[in-house]
Amino acid sequence: MTVNKNIIKNNIINIISNIDDVDKLQRIHKQLERDEFVVVSKPVLKDSITEITEGLTYKEILADQDYQPITYNKFRALADEIEWDHSLEELLSALD
Repeated sequence: MTVNKNIIKNNIINIISNIDDVDKLQRIHKQLERDEFVVVSKPVLKDSITEITEGLTYKEILADQDYQPITYNKFRALADEIEWDHSLEELLSALD
């Protein structure tokens, strides 16, 4: 799919035109002047493919993945340390 560069330019102009924050505009300006935008390459599908090792036991798989089991009591203690910003009722009402 070919994207028209003028459409992209107009979209960028529209986005920037709606920014009221002077600091943000100055940062964008500096980045544009220096051409400091990070180029993100598309992931290559081949990089995500791995060969299947046959004949592994369950224990070997756990060891290979460095699996560290956790007890319920340890999990519960960690969960109890979480500071919630909202009550359970507020969280549940958000699901409606």
